[in-house]
Amino acid sequence: MWELKIVGISCPHCKHLKLHNLPELILFATKVQKKKIKMSESSNKQLKVLQNLPDELMVRSLSFLPIQSLLQTRVVSKLFRHTEIRSLDLDFSRIFSVERSQLEVTNIIQNVFNKHEGMEINRFVLCPEGIDWEESVTSWINTCIGKNIQEIVLDFSKSREVVEIPIDFSAIKTLTVLNLRWCKFDEIPNNSPEGLKLLKKLSLVRTMTTKEMVDAIFTNCIHLELLELIECGIYGILTIPAPNHKKFKSLVLSTMTNITDIVVHAPTLEYFKYEGYVTNITFSTTDALKEANIHYKRNRHIYDPSDMVISNMKDYTKVYVLATTNIFLEALIKRHVGGGRLERKGTFKFENLTDFKISFNARSFCTLFEIAEFLNDCPKVERLVIDIQNFEFADRLEFWEIHLKEDIENNNYLFMFLNEVKIIGYKNHWHELDIVEFFVKNAPALVKVDLEMPKNSKTKVHQPDNARINVITSKFPAIKVTEV
Repeated sequence: MWELKIVGISCPHCKHLKLHNLPELILFATKVQKKKIKMSESSNKQLKVLQNLPDELMVRSLSFLPIQSLLQTRVVSKLFRHTEIRSLDLDFSRIFSVERSQLEVTNIIQNVFNKHEGMEINRFVLCPEGIDWEESVTSWINTCIGKNIQEIVLDFSKSREVVEIPIDFSAIKTLTVLNLRWCKFDEIPNNSPEGLKLLKKLSLVRTMTTKEMVDAIFTNCIHLELLELIECGIYGILTIPAPNHKKFKSLVLSTMTNITDIVVHAPTLEYFKYEGYVTNITFSTTDALKEANIHYKRNRHIYDPSDMVISNMKDYTKVYVLATTNIFLEALIKRHVGGGRLERKGTFKFENLTDFKISFNARSFCTLFEIAEFLNDCPKVERLVIDIQNFEFADRLEFWEIHLKEDIENNNYLFMFLNEVKIIGYKNHWHELDIVEFFVKNAPALVKVDLEMPKNSKTKVHQPDNARINVITSKFPAIKVTEV
């Protein structure tokens, strides 16, 4: 059922009705009429007031709707068929479908720009399929620039080739958000260009980028809050020079295969995501860092990256939220050091950590023991997610059976604040039951255990051990198993 809430500015044509967003309310009315949606009596009374609004007011209000909603509304009613277009939000990301040819889509978008009567356009989003969009997109962006565009999102990833749009994005004065995927981004001059002074968010995907360009970004974009560099061709040492940026909060670096070292000077950084091979990452300070997503991938040329992982680990000990992969935990695996003794390479306390997610994405010797030992150094952890969608524990885990299982049973683990555990990709493997049973036993505050079984798993789903499952559920009945 649609829920109708009417609050906000008063309507001059009805003293007793207050409308939060008149265009959206009229759109709602057309949906009610078309789909014959049932409403509560109070909502029905409020909606009837719209009948007293002049057609001219309704049509003009609708002209400011986001373009997707406006195009839908024009089809619903004859009254709105010739509504003028003043949309501030030109998001065409959902206009592409198998039912429309590239020519049809181009004509629809071109018609919107031809008939746009508004003085401003705040947002332009385009995710085209196919090729040969350069001329049309250039024309549309130039129109947007003339109407003080603030946000541009261009995603050419479906074309599978980097597209060159002859637009100097660095010269756009009003831009606050720029997201370019598979789209060439020209060099930013170091001599303080007129544009980009207001830029807050910059995302570049599969775009040739240089270290000099990164320097220029931080020199010119003094209000920058977020920077994403994904599959960008930078070589050698990447430096993030933001020591004097007071608003820079978020940094994402992904699949930068040619980088050897990363040096981050960003005292206000709160969120950091890195996806790729293990590499040296150095922070000048992490006092403001609250969340880290360290998605290490296996590098065939480096047999054991654990020393580098341990070296980086100290910078994440103050975070509240941590997501990582099995490679992170492998660095903490106990190893033989002689005399029959097993020791870890490093020990760190994650005093603030409340949310931890571990994803197993490659063959690994990690077991419940490594997860338990890590969490033992996280005294405030509340939520745990274990993602094994693309992973399966071996049928036999000799090291677990010989050395670690006994340690797990003899150690007095206690996770006082842990209240949620989720396993994504649960397959009824016996060691997965070890994990469930362990946390049921050692987390007194536990209220929720979710086991998500894959419908189409790449690895086999085992037959359930019903006898063991019954024992576990007798101790903790609130285990929920779902198929996703």
